[in-house]
Amino acid sequence: MKKLTLQLHLWIGLTTGAILSVVGITGSIYVYQPELTAAIYSDLYQSSDPGAQVAEVETIVKKAEEQFSARVTSVFFPLRELENYIFKIEGKKEFVFYDGVTGLYLGELEKRRGILDDVLTIHRQLTLGETGSVITGISSLLLALVLLSSGIYLWLPSKKKKLRDGFKFKKNASFKRRNYDVHKILGFYFTIPLFLVSITGVYFAFPNEVQAVADVVTRTEEPTPDPATIKSEYQAGVPELTIYEALAKMETMYPGYYKRNLIMPKDSADRVYFSVVNATAIDAGPEYRPQVYIDQYTGAILYASQPHHDPVSRQLTRNWFVPIHFGEIGGWFTRILWFAAGLMPAVLWVSGILIWRARHKKKPQKLKVVR
Repeated sequence: MKKLTLQLHLWIGLTTGAILSVVGITGSIYVYQPELTAAIYSDLYQSSDPGAQVAEVETIVKKAEEQFSARVTSVFFPLRELENYIFKIEGKKEFVFYDGVTGLYLGELEKRRGILDDVLTIHRQLTLGETGSVITGISSLLLALVLLSSGIYLWLPSKKKKLRDGFKFKKNASFKRRNYDVHKILGFYFTIPLFLVSITGVYFAFPNEVQAVADVVTRTEEPTPDPATIKSEYQAGVPELTIYEALAKMETMYPGYYKRNLIMPKDSADRVYFSVVNATAIDAGPEYRPQVYIDQYTGAILYASQPHHDPVSRQLTRNWFVPIHFGEIGGWFTRILWFAAGLMPAVLWVSGILIWRARHKKKPQKLKVVR
């Protein structure tokens, strides 16, 4: 049984290791995305007067529409690393920044978080689009269900006397033994962080499938709606909601929460979308992020999540999975731990290759003496 498990662990580790290494390293970088984004793009992300009262969004939206002679189609509110407003303007590919206090135009970026969006794309899709998402999702699933469980099984010693050796590095060891200890001991210590990161990562690759499984496991009778299926019913001659009406709608819902984003419809069948969040800065614990879908013609609410009253399956995936995956669940402690955990797939892959090569290295053949 142990020999079969070893082969399973070996070949799945060798084949998925490169993918998991890339996903892990980019994930480690993205743990500190808020701080990195604010530092790299400080002229766009940091306010001219930190701590001052944020200007009314309607005023700045109007200013942007007058400046570009086009409608504002998306709003990203001052939150977390962002101290200013970001808009998407109809007909413009770039994201436009306005000072959160003065309302002054600051500049533009092709991507909302610049190079950090590229890091996220590599992390989730390996720059391969949906195909890359499937690859990373399957690799994460194999890490969570096969590699970690088989690794724990192989870590367990055959004799209880040797159990203590599995927790510490051997002193004065050779490179071969040191490498073996790195793989075995670090793999054991990071099992739980790696499991939590990988299993929540599967959700980002296959959200509907994971949600469906969570619904079944928790015996949720009301199925979770797929956001892609939430649409407005086209009504000829009926005017669409303006962004000002949508902003007013946001004011009436979820008191005590902070505005996160507002996305206006892209076509006649689309819907208005907005989300709010329970904290303005990174905080330990679950993240409550209600999402609302509104009919663009009637203003009727098509779907609104309730973080404290949704079925258990939805509370699990929507309140807990994001802070768990990005290491924010325990504040600074888990963020540091998650940063280290993101480097582990690369460490385990390289050390695993070295172990495999050492075991399969051919011994030099002895020369036969011919008499």
